[in-house]
Amino acid sequence: MLKPKTIDRVKRTPLGQRNRLSFGDLDPNFTYRVINDKDDRLKQALEAGYEFVLSDEKLGDTRAAEANSIDSRVSKPVGNGITGYLMRIPKEFYDEDQALKLKAVEETEKAMHPNSTKTIDGAKAYGEFTKT
Repeated sequence: MLKPKTIDRVKRTPLGQRNRLSFGDLDPNFTYRVINDKDDRLKQALEAGYEFVLSDEKLGDTRAAEANSIDSRVSKPVGNGITGYLMRIPKEFYDEDQALKLKAVEETEKAMHPNSTKTIDGAKAYGEFTKT
């Protein structure tokens, strides 16, 4: 009796479950983002402390029409002829940046309600609260 021929296939990913910008296991000491090569964004990211993620391996979901990388920077086409590069920044720097953003928001909110002295659980509250 003849046995059916088995074919070795690449692991199948169902439609709708692909994530073209997933990159697998990354160093948890860094925060990662894909930055588009547009409007000097790469230069701005480098000046802010980001660095390119380098790899000789193909990372992320692959597509049939994607060309091989010219250099070792991890990149993906993101549409409209734009390439996105995987960049990272140490978590310490990222957390500092986020704290500065939060401080700016809090100062703006404080300026919007300069005379508010009411608090709820240690946080400023605005408006009147009544029990019904």
